[in-house]
Amino acid sequence: MTSEELLNTRQALAEAQQQIKVLSTFMALTQAAATISDLEMLARSAQEVLQAHIPGLQAAFYQCVGERWVAQQTTDGLSPEFLDLVQRGLPLDTPPFAQTVQAGGPMFFEGWDAGRQRVPFTEAFGAVALAPYFRDGRPDAVLAIGLVGVSLWTPEQRQLFSAVHQAVLGAQQRAIQTELHERQLGLEAFMQLTEAIGVGTDRVEAAQRARDLLLELLPEWSFGYYELQYGLWKALLAEVPDPVLREALAAGLPLSTPSFQAAVGAGGPVFFEDWDAAEQRFDHSEGYGVTGFYPYLRRGQPIAMFAIGSPQRRWQPQERAVFLAVGRSLELALERGWAAAELEASYRQLERSNDELMAANGELEAFAYSASHDLRTPVRHVKGFTELIRRALDSGHPEKAERSLTVLDEAADQMTRMIDAMLELSRSTRQPLRREDISLSQLVDEARQDVHDELAGREIEWRLGALPTVPGDRATLRQVMTNLLSNAVKFTRRAAQPVIEVWTDEDEDGWTVWVRDNGAGFDPAYEAKLFGPFQRLHLQKDFEGTGIGLATVRRIILRHGGRVTASSVLDQGATFSFTLPRTVGEEAQSAQALAEVPAGFLAKPGN
Repeated sequence: MTSEELLNTRQALAEAQQQIKVLSTFMALTQAAATISDLEMLARSAQEVLQAHIPGLQAAFYQCVGERWVAQQTTDGLSPEFLDLVQRGLPLDTPPFAQTVQAGGPMFFEGWDAGRQRVPFTEAFGAVALAPYFRDGRPDAVLAIGLVGVSLWTPEQRQLFSAVHQAVLGAQQRAIQTELHERQLGLEAFMQLTEAIGVGTDRVEAAQRARDLLLELLPEWSFGYYELQYGLWKALLAEVPDPVLREALAAGLPLSTPSFQAAVGAGGPVFFEDWDAAEQRFDHSEGYGVTGFYPYLRRGQPIAMFAIGSPQRRWQPQERAVFLAVGRSLELALERGWAAAELEASYRQLERSNDELMAANGELEAFAYSASHDLRTPVRHVKGFTELIRRALDSGHPEKAERSLTVLDEAADQMTRMIDAMLELSRSTRQPLRREDISLSQLVDEARQDVHDELAGREIEWRLGALPTVPGDRATLRQVMTNLLSNAVKFTRRAAQPVIEVWTDEDEDGWTVWVRDNGAGFDPAYEAKLFGPFQRLHLQKDFEGTGIGLATVRRIILRHGGRVTASSVLDQGATFSFTLPRTVGEEAQSAQALAEVPAGFLAKPGN
């Protein structure tokens, strides 16, 4: 073999080796890109490959942010001035970037001139290459490399850079296709759930529909729907295989549970990988690897939570897409349910307001009647007996004035009692209610102490049933119990063996409190007048009073959203009752819950 043939053979062998090198680099980067969907991570891998094969190379990966090319990643060795410049961004019309975007493929610049190219602090570079990436037809990113002190690109370097660009470009296109597929999958899940839920307003039913769809798309996953109730996250639905965990979720998790706090603090969905049950303080969840939490907030306050989990160790993009789509559709259904509940609550409030307005009008009429009739009687006494006193004094018989003065004193006392009663009724209407949990048993004990002086040494048999804890305003409800027990004590005065009973009944709406006595009772024909202000069904000489106590009871119970009733047979005792609704209101619970969530708490999700 001649020397020329040997030279040609060696050259062909070198080219073949270079081709193999480029091909192996392309294949290695392509294989790595098959498991990476993030363009920045792909660019980092590309920079590492290029640095391994081209000594002295420096690189930067830019993305289009607004009107500038901003460096997201750079290799070591760039000057601080240049690094600061590219992190702040280069204009879109910077010549090498604009030319590369226009060419639509890799561009190689030799004999680099930093001034002409309008890229300061790059005077040390002799050769620069850029490769563009597009999304939806618009420039999205640029990979740039440079050689220090070298002005020309070798054919091998050009070929290698082009191969790396093609590998990253192919991975980017696959990632875009995957993203489109995930969006389509998520949209289909969203549409299916929206159609399944329809226009219903039942929140638990909506959560059941979400569970059914999720388990159809992700059959091996666990599901939970929680609502915040009295400071606990309680699972209203828990599709988990472990019965112990299911029971614990139904009993409720504390507000301090880190994963729930993370979702509330982030104000949106959070994802966890490599789930640590001990760190998350989530007992019996050791079998899970990934979890997701989707919080539902109303006016900034947490109300509900949608959560899923799986034994696998990493989230897949399509699983995230399903979770987000189902969570968003459920959010719309829950919002509709909350809006319907608010509308119903507003309607009930309007009814209560109408009742209160009617009651206020009745009280106003009663007050007008009292002012014109009841108060006029002691005023007439004052006027008439004042005249008699004057005559007695004028005639020189002061001893005759004594009885008139006694009547005047009694008239003044009566007027004072009636004015005090009117003020008491007014206070019961204007005093703000402060709702809290109240022990009815303790409240009855306090009311019995309040009426102790009225017993006048009498022995009364008290029959008290089981009395629960109820929501309400302590001060005004104590006034209710005191008035009812005082009424019972007064009207059992003539009973041979007086008995007063107090007990409660409970149903899904709330509680009914009963007070029964075996005293004088009243004629049921006059039942409608019983709760009116200054209405009395007995003579003053038989049973004293102003007729304001039961009117005050009615006003207080109406303000609590309840109602009062009375029944009796004359001379056979009377039975009074009032109701207290069970619910305090969702917004009050949410405000309390939000106050217990640490401000600024953020998630530490897997990605």
